[in-house]
Amino acid sequence: MAQNLKDLAGRLPSGPRGMGTALKLLLGAGAVAYGVRESVFTVEGGHRAIFFNRIGGVQQDTILAEGLHFRIPWFQYPIIYDIRARPRKISSPTGSKDGEHLPASAVST
Repeated sequence: MAQNLKDLAGRLPSGPRGMGTALKLLLGAGAVAYGVRESVFTVEGGHRAIFFNRIGGVQQDTILAEGLHFRIPWFQYPIIYDIRARPRKISSPTGSKDGEHLPASAVST
């Protein structure tokens, strides 16, 4: 049985020279690109991030500002928070001197 498989493999056409090297280089470049993609993340403007570490938990002493940051893949995970101020509208009924009730509103940040 093994001899039959060897004979069959010998009859198949072989690829061009250097095909194995090119395939190895392509797989290596793909692995490097995947590793870089998994280890880089961006914190957008108006946001901050902290790391969650699989062993130590949340690292609260390290606050990451906006920009490009690196992490250890499968070991550190960024938790991104929105820190932008949001305006809030406050409404309150008020009265005038003649006894009429008027709505008043103010915007606070």
